[in-house]
Amino acid sequence: MNWLYYLWIPAGYLLGCINTSAIIARCKGFDIRQKGSGNAGASNALVTMGKGAAVCTALVDILKAFVPVFLLAHVLHLPADCAHLPVLTGAAVILGHMFPFWMQFRGGKGFASLLGLTLGLDWRLFLVCIGILALLLFTTRYIALATISCAVLLPLWVYFVCSKSVFELIVLGIVSAIIISKHIQNIKRIANGTEIRLGEKAKGAPAEQKSEE
Repeated sequence: MNWLYYLWIPAGYLLGCINTSAIIARCKGFDIRQKGSGNAGASNALVTMGKGAAVCTALVDILKAFVPVFLLAHVLHLPADCAHLPVLTGAAVILGHMFPFWMQFRGGKGFASLLGLTLGLDWRLFLVCIGILALLLFTTRYIALATISCAVLLPLWVYFVCSKSVFELIVLGIVSAIIISKHIQNIKRIANGTEIRLGEKAKGAPAEQKSEE
């Protein structure tokens, strides 16, 4: 029965809820949302727990989106009426990462999982996103700008290069809008010059100032 395939969507959300930085922090005896930038993501893992935790967080958060999307898009032979399942499952993973039920729906900002989705759908899009990340980090050191740029690019690339599906454009457009909305404060701080650049340490920064995923 084809409807069973759609169990991948709630499974994707549950997979997204595996917030690596929060789990590592809990093993070390603290809530990552109470330290550093307050964000449950790789960059705050770097600040609060070091490079090893940050690399582990980034890799797992990428893989948890990449693996199901890649399997659905390139390995499994899906019925025709399940053609949108890779995008829907990838979107569910990102939403699970940002809104995990076991963290009172206060998770990360979704960038690493977005990268995993792009890699699972189209490796060329992943390389473009990595290029954008490298360029903007080299020129500005603001991860927020890279995240927003890739979030804007994702639905447009999928529509014009991959599927020509208006439905997928809308789904990914909604996910991208949610990701961008989580960066409004970052945008404001960049505009007024108070955003922390990658590698900088905040001097007396309040816990509510959010870093990037």
